[in-house]
Amino acid sequence: MKSRKFVLIASLSMLAIPAMVSAQTAAKPKLSASAIQIAMVEAGDIQIPAEFRFAVYERLVERVRASGTFQKVYRTGDHAADAVTDLVTLHTKVEGFKEGSQTKRELTTVFGATKVDVAASVTARDGRVLMDQKITGRVRFFGENLGVTNDLAKRITKLVGETF
Repeated sequence: MKSRKFVLIASLSMLAIPAMVSAQTAAKPKLSASAIQIAMVEAGDIQIPAEFRFAVYERLVERVRASGTFQKVYRTGDHAADAVTDLVTLHTKVEGFKEGSQTKRELTTVFGATKVDVAASVTARDGRVLMDQKITGRVRFFGENLGVTNDLAKRITKLVGETF
């Protein structure tokens, strides 16, 4: 009899956990901005080929535009962004890079993964940090090494979309 009560209580507890988690995530209000400026990808001290940095930047611009989260998406240096009062800026800084091998990935599916770790942040005009997150882009199985840039842009765009 006691074991039945325990099983019933344990089962009900397991059902309540997802409801509590979704209530906590739903309580976080979304921010709003009409425009975003995407800053060039910073490499810092990390040795990463220029084509990877430029590909991440271009794919970010593409994906954020396609997401429809913002009315306007500006590139670094676009002076049209100067007049936008609620402009936010997306910054990405490379914190780690491991270039894998496409051949090894396709032959073994275990070795040869390419990985890029970045810190992505969104700041307001006054310098307040509105979002700050560590994100990792990967290409594990098939595809070119530059495919990691598409994965990274997809993850960052999803995060920005959840925030705004």
